[in-house]
Amino acid sequence: MIQVKNLHSAVSCAAMATLGDMYVHLQRAMDSEVEGTARVLLHKASEANTFIRQGANCALGHMVQSCTPTRVMNALLVGGLSHRNAAVRSCTAQHLERLAEVMGLSRLLSGKKDLTDRFLIAVSKLAVDPAQEVKHHGRNILRNVATNGDFAQIWDKFAPRKERESLRAVISKVNLKERT
Repeated sequence: MIQVKNLHSAVSCAAMATLGDMYVHLQRAMDSEVEGTARVLLHKASEANTFIRQGANCALGHMVQSCTPTRVMNALLVGGLSHRNAAVRSCTAQHLERLAEVMGLSRLLSGKKDLTDRFLIAVSKLAVDPAQEVKHHGRNILRNVATNGDFAQIWDKFAPRKERESLRAVISKVNLKERT
């Protein structure tokens, strides 16, 4: 993890590639390291160098595919949801979108308080984010989740009260675009 932060780009890229390989090969054995490594990789996603951002994105992608989904979701939300940098929030949104595909709608909307609650709060924040790319990923997640038949009931139960009205318009707009 220390080498990912290294100022030499070649060392940093090699460390990120190694971290990605560790996620792939060790899979759930890396669960204890997910939160710390995700935070470092998300920070690297804000770098100016494209190849460093790509390396961080690749390693995060391996993390999403290989580690326990609830731990990955927690790490992404803690490390990047409220970050000041739009590139970090965008990377978080992109990987949350992929994680939603990996986990499946039935598991995400299972009604388990902690999982469903945190996920819907995160999606509601992403869908109204000022950064266009973040908003795009947030609305894609909303579009996919809104196809579930029980979504309206779950939404009313778990979505933050103060954001429900503004997001109803977003959801209806997303649903209208999907129909056309």
